[in-house]
Amino acid sequence: MTGIEQEKQQISDGLSIMHALERVLGHRNSEKTPQWTELGFPVIDRGPYAIFPLAVARVQEDGDSGRAEHLSDMKYSLRRSCVHFFGGDDFHAEMDLDAEDGYGRKLADAGAVDTGSPWRCLWCIQRFAVVLAHSVDQQRVWETLALHVVPKDWVRYHPINSGTKREASRCRRILKERAAADVVWSWPLQDRDPPS
Repeated sequence: MTGIEQEKQQISDGLSIMHALERVLGHRNSEKTPQWTELGFPVIDRGPYAIFPLAVARVQEDGDSGRAEHLSDMKYSLRRSCVHFFGGDDFHAEMDLDAEDGYGRKLADAGAVDTGSPWRCLWCIQRFAVVLAHSVDQQRVWETLALHVVPKDWVRYHPINSGTKREASRCRRILKERAAADVVWSWPLQDRDPPS
């Protein structure tokens, strides 16, 4: 393996994962969460949500602060392809993800690379949202690229009957689940049991 190959490693093909997700999740009225491992890609299965690792690379050393640029071309290429196949474009993507709130805030706190606010890399497939997340670890040594597949309510929740006890309870449940989500991962994948 050459030095350049050691600097960057592709794990999975993001477009293939998106097509598989569309095939599996695209059935209307499907309330069952899929078995993520059955999609046939490396996956961090966390029960109601999953992270599909796409690539890892060493952060470029640049003085005091490293730059996460090795995966930028892959990220933009995948985003353009997903826009072509799954909707949206550089002006209007399927949905915006705000780095200051909700799941976007969780990603930002975990080291997501700022691609402008809001991110323009989120697609919805029935009751799930797919987020393309480019992150840097806390030590600023590794950058990662992954598709996060999370319940759509974690990124876009609109109460049906706001002010009712049922909706208040549902909102608390969504916030609690999202707050407990772990968005960090590393390669190679460590064996972790999904939450029960």
